[in-house]
Amino acid sequence: MCRIYFLLIILLLSSTVQSQEDICIGKKHSIYSAVLQEDRSYWVHLPEEYGHEPAQAYPVIYLLDGNSFFHSLVGISKTFSAGKAKILPPSIIVGILNTDRTRDLTPTASAARRDGTITTASAPEGGGAESFNRFLTGELRTVINNTYRTNGQNMLIGHSYGGLFTLYTFLTHTELFDTYLALDPSLWWDQGKLSEQAGELMEGKDFTGKSLYIGIASAKRPGRTENHLNRIDRFLTGALPKAKGLRHYSKSFTDETHGTIAIPGMYDGIKQIYSKLTP
Repeated sequence: MCRIYFLLIILLLSSTVQSQEDICIGKKHSIYSAVLQEDRSYWVHLPEEYGHEPAQAYPVIYLLDGNSFFHSLVGISKTFSAGKAKILPPSIIVGILNTDRTRDLTPTASAARRDGTITTASAPEGGGAESFNRFLTGELRTVINNTYRTNGQNMLIGHSYGGLFTLYTFLTHTELFDTYLALDPSLWWDQGKLSEQAGELMEGKDFTGKSLYIGIASAKRPGRTENHLNRIDRFLTGALPKAKGLRHYSKSFTDETHGTIAIPGMYDGIKQIYSKLTP
């Protein structure tokens, strides 16, 4: 009799486990990049509606440093695409993982440090942003568009070097994305070259239909150089007013450091941009 009861308990537990469903927010993928000549990994999240509405197409959010912020962005997107807080359309999220972050996300090769100084022992590094852009918008986007139901609307989100890359793309290839979120962008890179060129790069361009958000980590830290914040401020006050037709927003986070701004910045950036677009 005890054996029968034992078998019944095992069967009951087995049935309970099998009836439970895993919570899955995305899938891992990889492709070979002919541009970068290496395998590149990326993660994809599909909105819950994707499997139930076969005729519906979706915008795509491309997230740099995907291994760090993918899970957080999925949660933020769910918050803003359902219920009373619904301002963001359900979106496909593509998180791109890194191999050589400095190489891929910086627009120029540089030996300068954050404070702008160069030592005799410093060797130039970086400068591969243009190649990474060709991978991102040529190779990877082609795969995403051919695999999933996309509607042609694209957002780019980047933090730190990723924010620098986001602004570089915004300035030099404005047409590639509709919405740009740059979180504490490293505009100090190469002695602030991109921030110095920004006004000239904006001259004569029409940014109608484009949105840009910049989040700034402004918490005071002992010994921190102000070069970083000064470059961002120069971009906000000197260059952005020249952007004809651009919807642009920014916020200074006085309680956040460079390492903590990404998540509150993504939340506030999406909230600011899309609450203004929602009737």
